Amino acid sequence: MTKSIMMSVFLLTLFVGLTALAGTPIDWGKWKEGELLLENHSFEEDLAAWGLEDGACCGRGGLYTMEIDKKNPQHGKQSLKVIGHKATGTAWHAKVRQKDASMKSGETYTVIFWARSEKPREVQLSIQMQHDPWTFYQGGAINLLGPEWMEYHITFNSTADVERDMWVGLSIAQSDEDFWIDNFRYFEGEPEDDLNRDTPFPVDPKEKLATQWGEIKSERF
Repeated sequence: MTKSIMMSVFLLTLFVGLTALAGTPIDWGKWKEGELLLENHSFEEDLAAWGLEDGACCGRGGLYTMEIDKKNPQHGKQSLKVIGHKATGTAWHAKVRQKDASMKSGETYTVIFWARSEKPREVQLSIQMQHDPWTFYQGGAINLLGPEWMEYHITFNSTADVERDMWVGLSIAQSDEDFWIDNFRYFEGEPEDDLNRDTPFPVDPKEKLATQWGEIKSERF
């Protein structure tokens, strides 16, 4: 009996510890401006919290896989590599994303990340309700420029209150070019409000050439 109780306590402690390592989404509305609202943003915990809609579902005809890459990360020791086996030509047919994200209506939000690609290719921001009726909140085309790490971002104004009920990610099925992402952040505020930034956001227009903006356009699903 005593051994059983001790084992139960051990397992509970282990579970709590692992949960703490994985991170916990901040309670709705209690976050600070610039505070990270995603887990495992630099993939140091492998694929924890991240999912892939691989493009093969529902007769879409695509196929993508993802894996942790320890070669040439932008931040920390690992990045995420997304491998395109077969594109469909329709961006939303496949996505890399994180669910259970939140936002408050009337506030400004930023998605900002580092990326590189085998060859230039497009991805699209995808922020959407994670179940039927799949309400679409925000999109935007982002052109990845090639094999060097560059930072990309989109800033938008929220029009809905969402409590842990949407995904934040990228739609990717328009191209089968492989690409990498790292240091993927989502937070309330402008880019310069980022509390997890390694270096200050550039304010000199010449320095801003290293950061690319997404062209905002909407695409459902």
